[in-house]
Amino acid sequence: MELVQIGTTGRPHGVRGELGLFVEEVYEDDLLLARAVLIGERPVPYFVERFRQGGKLTVKLEKFDTREQVNLLANRPLWLPAAEVSVMAPEEGTPWDEVIGYRIQAEGYPELGPIEDILDLPEHYLAEITHNEKTVYIPLHDDLVREVRNEDGLLLMELPAGLLDL
Repeated sequence: MELVQIGTTGRPHGVRGELGLFVEEVYEDDLLLARAVLIGERPVPYFVERFRQGGKLTVKLEKFDTREQVNLLANRPLWLPAAEVSVMAPEEGTPWDEVIGYRIQAEGYPELGPIEDILDLPEHYLAEITHNEKTVYIPLHDDLVREVRNEDGLLLMELPAGLLDL
């Protein structure tokens, strides 16, 4: 059975065996229709007695009647069967994820890379590379990227002088 992680469990809520839930908004309606949920790294099914909304989403599971019992399920992945999910959340990532592993060529610099990771900052993206045993971040700005050559895994860039000296 294929599963979709829809969120995580939180801490126990109250003293009657309720558990707080943190669920991606796109999955809330599907969750509220579910008769069972799966919890944990190795998902185990639990039958739902009821959900409660109102500031915080909580679930009361069958046969869990105390705070101590549900505490064992706190802070774990929360899953639903894929067949019970009506809409999938969009994949997270950046438009630059495809260049992970590419090398960077820029005039006045040795060949740099490979690109190890892409950092998504509010204003722009940064390529993370290791150069001379230190981590260096290269801005992936449209004004600096001249060409992406997929056939040989190269990013041709125009980089400002002294960038690697920072």
